[in-house]
Amino acid sequence: MNDEILERAVTVLRGMAYEHRLRILVLLRGGELTPGEITAAVPADPTAVAHHLRFLLDARLIRRRRQGRQVHYALTGDATAQLVTEVLRYSGGD
Repeated sequence: MNDEILERAVTVLRGMAYEHRLRILVLLRGGELTPGEITAAVPADPTAVAHHLRFLLDARLIRRRRQGRQVHYALTGDATAQLVTEVLRYSGGD
């Protein structure tokens, strides 16, 4: 196991290790959402939600897609959705 892989794993786990970020990931398992839709579902200030979205983007757990003036966020793929599901399953949920 090289240091780069371990560092990436730490970044991913940090991305999931905060309640609001994990809540965002759980929401995005259902498909793409706009920042407004995410903010409505996450009990945090819109500025904080924007910060969490940026962190998740940097951790490569989510992706952003522009459609005209609208922005949509989604999980990066099936592996991310499976990771979120497994974390919830391990925790006794889902």
